[in-house]
Amino acid sequence: MVINDLRPQHTERREQLLLVARRIFAERGFQATTMDDIAKEAGFTKPILYQYFESKTDLYREIVTQTAQKLLESLDAAVSSVESPRTKIEVAFRIYFDMVVSETDAFRVLFIHSHEGETATELRNLERGLISFLEPYINISISDEHRRQLAAGVVGIAEGAAATWLVQQAAKGWPASAPREAERLAARSATLAWGGLRAVQQD
Repeated sequence: MVINDLRPQHTERREQLLLVARRIFAERGFQATTMDDIAKEAGFTKPILYQYFESKTDLYREIVTQTAQKLLESLDAAVSSVESPRTKIEVAFRIYFDMVVSETDAFRVLFIHSHEGETATELRNLERGLISFLEPYINISISDEHRRQLAAGVVGIAEGAAATWLVQQAAKGWPASAPREAERLAARSATLAWGGLRAVQQD
């Protein structure tokens, strides 16, 4: 049975287990990682790990949920301080890539390793959240269906660029990120997205 306990020691241990699991999932992928691996790396027994998480899938989903929640909350906070739809999307790209560059393990879990079977829906849920976030800022006189398709395209640009950057970093042996790396990634993706959006014809 999973413990529901908000005492500081419990919360601290739970977060420690999540951090360890995130790193191991990032390095090995979901399928190759076992609960034994996570417990051993965290310095606990497997029965203790099961007191906090019912299964490997439960642990994985918690990592994805935390990443998605943090990203969407950061996006909401950032865009509230700017006014124009274009600036909102540009700021959103910057927040997105800031998080990709600073929390590579979380995004390696999301983008690098294949998600099959019981974990197949996790990335899709995050993508749907990002699409819904972007839709209101595509300020063009088009149908709701068309607007959602465009929002999905913008999310695809960001996701593709992030995944490719992570693969490139892995091939280089994970060097320290270059100064203003997130800003450069965001600017490249924003330029591509707005070039496409400017060409969209009204319905």
